[in-house]
Amino acid sequence: MARPRAHDLLRIRPDALRFAAPPDGWVLAALEAAPWVVTRRAAPIGALIPVGVRGDTREKRQAAQVLSDDVVEVLTPEALASRRPARRHAAFDALLELAPAFDGAGLPWGPIGAAGFELASGRHTLRDSSDLDIVLRVDRVDDLDRVGPLRKAIRRVEARIDIVIETPVGGVSFAEAAGAAAKVMVRSASGPQIMSWADVITAMAADIEPKRARG
Repeated sequence: MARPRAHDLLRIRPDALRFAAPPDGWVLAALEAAPWVVTRRAAPIGALIPVGVRGDTREKRQAAQVLSDDVVEVLTPEALASRRPARRHAAFDALLELAPAFDGAGLPWGPIGAAGFELASGRHTLRDSSDLDIVLRVDRVDDLDRVGPLRKAIRRVEARIDIVIETPVGGVSFAEAAGAAAKVMVRSASGPQIMSWADVITAMAADIEPKRARG
């Protein structure tokens, strides 16, 4: 099995998770309802994959680890992009509306967050107030030229959209990148840090992960 990437959803064997401390009761209840976890953006340790358990509220998130041998199924956001929702929701309506534009951009993409988790697990995790979270993978500097035109399609959608652009450097907010902000928050396996957009481009071109900022 290829090592899962951040945002990939994993169906795991019962009682397979490893916790740093005994988990709260809601964690076990959530896993019993849907034995799915999301791959976290953290450095793996050997065969252990860093994952997170989702509860029924934003505050209920639990970090854990799982052995690759205990992963039964992997669903990537890209695989979920073409999955038909089982029910109506503003986030799903927005996903269906945006799909042609994102497919046309020619970049790997797919739903993450509550929408992605519900599409994978079948568990109703989207709330009335939920945004539509999307990941867009950009491997080369030239691919960034395909990102800007998506703004027009996004503005036509009424639902709130939160997009993460995953680069070789780390994850960057679409709003910051498309707005050509001078400084952006880059989230990598070594932790979040503020970088200039020019440094992000340079690091992408070199295909390296930036060193942790000092201070």
